[in-house]
Amino acid sequence: MMDVNTGKMQNAARILQLLRTEDSLTKQDVSRSLHLSMPTTLQNINELMEAGILEECGTSESTGGRKAKKIRLRPDAGLGVGIDVALHHIELAVTDLRGGVLAQQRIPLEFHDTPAWYQALSEALEHFLQANQIDTQTVLSAGVSFPGIIDGESEVLLRSHIFGLEHIRLDRFHRSIPFPVVVANDANCAGFSELCAERPTYVYVSLNESVGGAFLLEGRLYLGGTWQAGEIGHMLLIPGGERCYCGKHGCADAYLSPKVLRKQGETLASFFRRVEKQEKTTCETWDTYLEHLAILLTNLRMMLNTDLVIGGEVGTYIAPYQRRTRRSHRIGLVASPKDGPQRSRNHRRPRR
Repeated sequence: MMDVNTGKMQNAARILQLLRTEDSLTKQDVSRSLHLSMPTTLQNINELMEAGILEECGTSESTGGRKAKKIRLRPDAGLGVGIDVALHHIELAVTDLRGGVLAQQRIPLEFHDTPAWYQALSEALEHFLQANQIDTQTVLSAGVSFPGIIDGESEVLLRSHIFGLEHIRLDRFHRSIPFPVVVANDANCAGFSELCAERPTYVYVSLNESVGGAFLLEGRLYLGGTWQAGEIGHMLLIPGGERCYCGKHGCADAYLSPKVLRKQGETLASFFRRVEKQEKTTCETWDTYLEHLAILLTNLRMMLNTDLVIGGEVGTYIAPYQRRTRRSHRIGLVASPKDGPQRSRNHRRPRR
């Protein structure tokens, strides 16, 4: 089950996410938009105001009674740092509280669970902030996205197949980063970043080096009984099929990772340039990939009957091809190509 503190953090994050897209709202507006009780709304807003993140900014139009006070994000409240940890690199970003990316950089750094790696992370972050003239006193917190199953209550990485790790305490990150730190599953981080008031429920599918996902139900991450909900990459796609890195055969990850598209040493950009040139074998590879993706998306759609949001490396390129996938399998699909800690590209909501 999700612990109480995690639930409170999600409520606060939902309020901030809502106010990032609105100039100002009343507390009643927030309660209605997020389907939160007024006591829960007031408690979270009061805590965010005490932390200096929200402020009052006038009153609403009178409807005959007492005018309701409006609240907004404080423009000078502070900054956030995002750190995305991947197998062969880290990606760093600094954003304001409205989600605007002020600086970002991808740095080659192969992950090893050793003191030297955490020291390298600390030094890379320090150099990144200095190079971009970021005043560390204005940074409120840092978020680390990490590919693995994370127990947020005990702050333990339960398992990461891609890194070959089990039961690793997350205080390693706290000691390496000079700000309050939250570490979360990478797909959950990406999925939660897609949250908006008009789409509170959806499935996020992350088509990255390891395929993952997240379930957002009425604005809350659904983590499941053992924090493993959303492990879309290990749903069975082809019985008895290709061997997955987890040891099973036929997992979605074995068919939908970008690795199945790229030739050795090739980038996804060069793969899609060959698709655009209509190279026969490349187009056949891409068609097969889309068929496998459509099967996975159809199963998710039939199970949960909600929007599907596609992101990750492949998600960056999939928008021009989503109509073909939707038409042949009758699925509701939102292409939202976001990758790493930066969250700045456009969304497109298809017609039903």
